Amino acid sequence: MAKVIKFPVSAPEKLGLKKARKRKKPDLEDLGQLNLFNQIVAEPRVLRLNDKGGFFEQALELDELGDASAEQLYLKAIEAGESVANAYCNLGILMNAKEEHSKAVDYLTRCLQENPRHYEAHYNLGNLYSELGNFSLSKMHYEVSTEIEPTFPNGYYNLGLVLISMHEYDQASKAILRYITLSPESDHTVAHDLLKTLKTLGA
Repeated sequence: MAKVIKFPVSAPEKLGLKKARKRKKPDLEDLGQLNLFNQIVAEPRVLRLNDKGGFFEQALELDELGDASAEQLYLKAIEAGESVANAYCNLGILMNAKEEHSKAVDYLTRCLQENPRHYEAHYNLGNLYSELGNFSLSKMHYEVSTEIEPTFPNGYYNLGLVLISMHEYDQASKAILRYITLSPESDHTVAHDLLKTLKTLGA
């Protein structure tokens, strides 16, 4: 009879979705390169749409407060061509929260059409496909996410959980170890429990 080995008493939950934010462009001179493309403009143009910033920033602010009107502002941001990939990504998260999974997948894949290297969208698709029980697609998106952003610990943790579900224990153990090296020590308890259990499975 096969030996049944239980993972930690409470089933570990995957880590949550990640909202997209605007990224600051790196200052090339900080990297030891001359920045020949930043010309000083005699009369700089003011691009802000109002005192609170553009549609995307307003949407993100409302989104973080749990205000449902964030959805309309993300759509306006897309219409205005402002942070289009990030807006699609965050709309995907909003649709997932409403359990409108097909719309969530649609928005997240539209994000990837705008920016195929958008690691938050890959990570969020990994979470979504994991919830839907499609572990192969989930694994692929987590792996792409960790390739693009190798310092984001949550991608490794959730990848580890998906690999456990797929009975790929050696790879799961490596992913959980990587999570431990990247995350704060206070977050390691469940990860260590998982590693102990994986060891009993020969990983």
